[in-house]
Amino acid sequence: MYFTDAHEELRLHIRRFLEKEVKPHLEEWEETTFPDSIFRRFGELGFLGLRYPPEYGGQGGDYFSAVVLSEEMAKVGSGGLGMAVAVQAEMATPPVFKFGTEEQKRKWLLPAIRGEQIASLAISEPDAGSDVAGITTTARRDGDHYVVNGRKTFITNGARCSWALVVTKTDRERGHKGYNLLVIEKGTPGFEVSRTLKKLGMHSSDTAELAFDGCRVPAGNLIGEEGEGFKNLMWELQGERMIAAAGAIAGAQRVFEYTAEYARNRQAFGQPISQFQVIKHKLVDMGT
Repeated sequence: MYFTDAHEELRLHIRRFLEKEVKPHLEEWEETTFPDSIFRRFGELGFLGLRYPPEYGGQGGDYFSAVVLSEEMAKVGSGGLGMAVAVQAEMATPPVFKFGTEEQKRKWLLPAIRGEQIASLAISEPDAGSDVAGITTTARRDGDHYVVNGRKTFITNGARCSWALVVTKTDRERGHKGYNLLVIEKGTPGFEVSRTLKKLGMHSSDTAELAFDGCRVPAGNLIGEEGEGFKNLMWELQGERMIAAAGAIAGAQRVFEYTAEYARNRQAFGQPISQFQVIKHKLVDMGT
């Protein structure tokens, strides 16, 4: 219903690329990590800007173009890389495109779409999780800078990012109108990766804790208007969650297909185990 012929052509293009250039390396990358150059490769093929306009290096597609990429990444089994790419293309860069100035788009969005820069989105904190209302990282205005203090955790692309879009609290008294989104670039004094986290899965994708200690960020790095960070972030999260849901469903479907294939090929008591009633019931439960 939602996918056009153009979407299906895109799907085949993505699938061929993943089968040829990603799938053969997945096991190796899960043991170590994937190279930063993979972002540039995705950028060259236009996969980091599927729904951005051509003037910023994008493909001019829609949300369902991004859904296609999410589905195909999940189907090939690239959970870690898929997460990293999703953060780059569908989480960190959309607010820059939607609310950023033309100068900001040229500085951060365009290079990220090309894969020349790596982006991360820093929301979660050690004591607040992803509860935006509970974050404590502050940004105090000081002349033509913001002074940022706080910690972020579980940040995908955090260890390798060129810049992070950081959710900060500027005015505690103004509630949801007291938040700002700031781009903080790698190498900014007071900004450091405090540690890279070990995870149960998605090992190829780096997940880090970020520390901001008196980090002076130019006021020109503010994305959107002063005090509108919460509203702008909520706009971003709507699209992000649809993309994530599509990838999760596609991944679950692929798991079911692997399971059914195994059941057809695994022999026991002289027949494929898929012929046993209890296995049939389990497969039906999975499929429905």
